[in-house]
Amino acid sequence: MPNVESFKVLTTLAAQRVVSIASGTAHTVVYPEDKYRSMVGITLNTVLDTVCSIPVQTDGKAYLYFNDTVTAGQLVSADASGRGVPVTLSSTTTSMTFAVAYIGTLIGSKADATGTIAEVLIQPGIARGV
Repeated sequence: MPNVESFKVLTTLAAQRVVSIASGTAHTVVYPEDKYRSMVGITLNTVLDTVCSIPVQTDGKAYLYFNDTVTAGQLVSADASGRGVPVTLSSTTTSMTFAVAYIGTLIGSKADATGTIAEVLIQPGIARGV
């Protein structure tokens, strides 16, 4: 059974989006500010105000709303709205100093258009250029 935690929010968050812990604010989630911020899970419901909490799945399989093409087996990161995007790593020396956070691996059907909802195995991590 997947682990679902309840977190506070600072703003409206949509369901099926990747979230990170808000910088300097305990037990509170926000959309990742960039692809370098650690990602903790995927929202299960939409919260419409800032006085509620939101359920966030932190492991197992969850559905994610995508904003770019991602194929099965590919690592998934998120944009600044929490939508799934592919992890891209460069092989240049400069890029090796930059880490890219990801939420997990696409295990469902290919996400080939903005608005596609597909299944992701949540296994957050950080990757560096090869």
